[in-house]
Amino acid sequence: MKNSTNPQTQDDAAWMATLTGHQVRIKTYGKETDNRITIIEYIEPPGSTPPVFTRHEFVEVFCVLRGTLTFKFLGEEAFEATAGTFVTAPSWKPHSFWNRTSEPAHILLVCSPAGLDQFFIESAALLKRLPVESTDPARLAAAMKELRDKFGLEHVGEPPKA
Repeated sequence: MKNSTNPQTQDDAAWMATLTGHQVRIKTYGKETDNRITIIEYIEPPGSTPPVFTRHEFVEVFCVLRGTLTFKFLGEEAFEATAGTFVTAPSWKPHSFWNRTSEPAHILLVCSPAGLDQFFIESAALLKRLPVESTDPARLAAAMKELRDKFGLEHVGEPPKA
């Protein structure tokens, strides 16, 4: 099925690797919606570890398509989001998520306003320039922090206990 503004089919979009080894692909780019919204497909690998608590200036709506995602807002109890579950992460509320199971979790992520799509694009380009295997970890961490700062992704707490 083709989307009216993006001639690619769902399976045509290129997968991009993230620093943490996740796979993402942009389904609707912000530039197609006057930067009002972006839609991203996301695969959380089995047995992933929780990232640090993060907050940002955009609202995220997670829709679990397959599998189970463990989700935690800072200061609250963790909960399991199974297939069909929607979780809304307001811009002001730090959160973290991971996959405790042995199967990948497939997520459709809707962000408003757009911008996370460009973060992932620039992050993938950065990882091509500075491969994890051959780049000094401090240099890579500094480059990723600069990129997070550019896109308003603020780490505000240690990772939750898995």
